[in-house]
Amino acid sequence: MKHTRNDDPSRPFYSNIVDKKKRRTEKPASRGQGREEGRSGRPRTASDESAPRANAPRSEDRRSGRPGSSRSGAAPRSGVPRPSSHRPDADRPRTAPVRYPFDAPPSGDPVFGQLSPETRALLEDFHTLVQQSLPLDSKKLQGLPQAVRELSHTLTDERSTRRVGYLNEPSVISAYIRYYMWWNLVRLTRLFASLPLELADGDAAVDLGSGPLTVLIALWMARPDLRNKKLLWYCVDISQGVLSAGEELFLSLAAKTGHEPWQIIRIKGEFGVSVKRKVQFVSSANMFNELFWDLADPIEAVAKKHARELVTYAAESARILVIEPGVPVCGRFVSLLRDSLMRLGFQALSPCPHDGPCPFPGMKNGKWCHFVFNTGDAPAKLHKLSEDAGLAKDRAALSFVFASRTQASVEGETEAAGVESSPSTIVARLNTLVGRLPVRIVSDPIRLPDYHVGRYGCSRLGMVLLTGTYQAADYLETCHSGSLIEVDAPPVSNPRRDEKSGAILVPLGKPSPGKGPRR
Repeated sequence: MKHTRNDDPSRPFYSNIVDKKKRRTEKPASRGQGREEGRSGRPRTASDESAPRANAPRSEDRRSGRPGSSRSGAAPRSGVPRPSSHRPDADRPRTAPVRYPFDAPPSGDPVFGQLSPETRALLEDFHTLVQQSLPLDSKKLQGLPQAVRELSHTLTDERSTRRVGYLNEPSVISAYIRYYMWWNLVRLTRLFASLPLELADGDAAVDLGSGPLTVLIALWMARPDLRNKKLLWYCVDISQGVLSAGEELFLSLAAKTGHEPWQIIRIKGEFGVSVKRKVQFVSSANMFNELFWDLADPIEAVAKKHARELVTYAAESARILVIEPGVPVCGRFVSLLRDSLMRLGFQALSPCPHDGPCPFPGMKNGKWCHFVFNTGDAPAKLHKLSEDAGLAKDRAALSFVFASRTQASVEGETEAAGVESSPSTIVARLNTLVGRLPVRIVSDPIRLPDYHVGRYGCSRLGMVLLTGTYQAADYLETCHSGSLIEVDAPPVSNPRRDEKSGAILVPLGKPSPGKGPRR
């Protein structure tokens, strides 16, 4: 009996065995040559070579799990062409991350204005002006850093042993003018460059604790529009020597700029001494901090007392400016003084964007109102003197309040009629109706979670925390301390608050859904 194959009954069985061995030893033909019989039993054509087989496994990098890449980096198998990047989306254009559009909010007058080229030149050349008016020999100039260092101790850690009339000594006056007065001019000229102060011909002003006439000289440098005004200044200080030195400097400065100087009446006396007439402008810089340090009375009582004394100098529609160092205790005093002046018929014009309670009262371990700027563009010789004295400065700060007397009689009539006459109150009400909120930036930039940046600010709603990310964060980084901006007002009924400080959160730009700074 013959064993045969099912497909060819005429062939003996051993022929099948020979054919199988022959097929195992033969080299298979290249897939790209001629026709090839596929698994389906039909012959494959050239058109089949251009498309991948439906059941062919994908090449996969077992280490990274990325499809389309080879483990060993070998070239792709022939007959299955792929893009050179081995990625199906290689030719697809990439899209940038979604960033919400952001437009910078409207801005108002900042605390620190830009100095004109003339003002910068006058500041740079101040040491020459001092040397011409109050000359020192070379030996004393070499010892100036040491004299400045000793004066620094007198004004700080040795304050309790300091004599009341310490500024009557010529060596102390020289060190004070060449260092402290120069730095104060750097601060005050920036403030006066944007302060809304207007004076007319024939107006009188009083500068309390005048020292070497720092306020007058800074105002002359920063406000050339006031140089041609015929003004009368009462300059009050307990040290006659420093008043004389300041007048010499002021007259030299007026001659340098080619203008007739303001009339100056020097008055030797303490704060509260009377002058012959009421004045339209009352100023004081760095005086009150020397009065309340060692007093036994609470600082609240001291602020009320000094506010009443300031008002005694002021005429109708007069303005009062008080400037103090930007340290917490001075910020507390300025906040209390502002409150007392408002109770005496004044309204805060700057830096406050509202008439409400101060949201930065400087309570213990709390935030206080002060403004800071970098001193990189201060005169180079001033920086050199500071470094030689071991008192280098890279930032300068101050706290201040600028207030104007309101018309009490007019206010009484309008209040009886149910009408509010305060311009700032009217503006605040209009802003409320249109949903706008003026905010004065007080703090430095703060890094918050979720890539946000924050800045604390003062507003009629109290303390707010401006926040933003992407372009809004960049904007907050570039804002300066003391900038005034107008933002969309948050809901008054139930605003979101910062967990750490309790400040009302005010996001700039469109926030991401469900996200925000959390601390």
